[in-house]
Amino acid sequence: MCYLSEPMRVVVAMSGGVDSSAAAALLVEQGHEVLGITLRVWSYEGAARCGSCCSPDDIDDARAVASTLGIPFYVADAEEVFKHRVVQPFVRSYLDGKTPVPCVACNRDVKFDFLLAKARALGARLATGHYARVERTPDGFRLLRARDPSKDQSYFLFTLGQEVLAELEFPVGGLSKAEVRAIAQRHGLPTSEKPESMEICFVPDGDYAGFVERVAGPQPSGTVVDGRGQVLARHGGVHRFTVGQRRGLGVASAEALYVQRIEAGTGAVVVGPASGLERSEFTVLQPSWVQGTPSADEPLHVRIRHRHAGTPARVVAADRTRLTVRTEEPVRAVTPGQAAVFYRGDEVLGGGWIG
Repeated sequence: MCYLSEPMRVVVAMSGGVDSSAAAALLVEQGHEVLGITLRVWSYEGAARCGSCCSPDDIDDARAVASTLGIPFYVADAEEVFKHRVVQPFVRSYLDGKTPVPCVACNRDVKFDFLLAKARALGARLATGHYARVERTPDGFRLLRARDPSKDQSYFLFTLGQEVLAELEFPVGGLSKAEVRAIAQRHGLPTSEKPESMEICFVPDGDYAGFVERVAGPQPSGTVVDGRGQVLARHGGVHRFTVGQRRGLGVASAEALYVQRIEAGTGAVVVGPASGLERSEFTVLQPSWVQGTPSADEPLHVRIRHRHAGTPARVVAADRTRLTVRTEEPVRAVTPGQAAVFYRGDEVLGGGWIG
């Protein structure tokens, strides 16, 4: 929970969900001058229906919350930036045989770039409904996990640096979901019982392959092969697969087979047994650090996907563009395109993209 030392002007990014609604309510309770802004993002020329934090219904919900709280409300047009910095890279990543994490790009380039610029223009700080925490220290700012580990969203925020963290508030980062809903109920907010969306907002039906095809058109077919290159089946495009996938391979086998790697250049999807998914060393590209590079060979924890609990690891080689990470125990399904995020206890140190 945030407690600013004196009343300030704060812009709240209101998605139309209960978390950002409760964040706005808490700031109003604390006596701040609160303004609500919702982003209108693009569904890529009608190619997809928008879901959570995108749809007209969500904008209406955010407007209703602002009205209940008695705060000004605005809608900002972010269609172009969302198209170029979130949707297009998402599609390209799948076509390259990777599995993207669009929420990182949305946070970095839309919420904490485009929207933060709007807040600065208004002479305001920016608050969101993210489950994460920012702690001020004598040396700067630390980005921390949420108090409620089941709701923690710090994995998606590893690109935030000192300049941005200095201007942010995460009012619900120290609360549980039940406490957040109770705040919304206390204020009579219409989103208090609104269910959560578990899918990527611009692909609400979860059909990522169908979305890619609607945007990029029909894709070339390819082959499913074993580790020796023997063709086992044909497929409808590499965008239909991710490392670790078992179902939908189109292969009849007495042994369970999993996607080991995807070779986008040849259209080959290489499958093999579960044991082939284990890795204890991998490469991380484009590293970004919250507050300086950690010491060489420092014991850390790394998470290789949002729902991954994390595993002890060390960065054994590093330069400005890539890291080599070695884990104490093998980890399963290290997936190109996903984020590898490094922690020291509850503190987010930074991260990058699995290569």
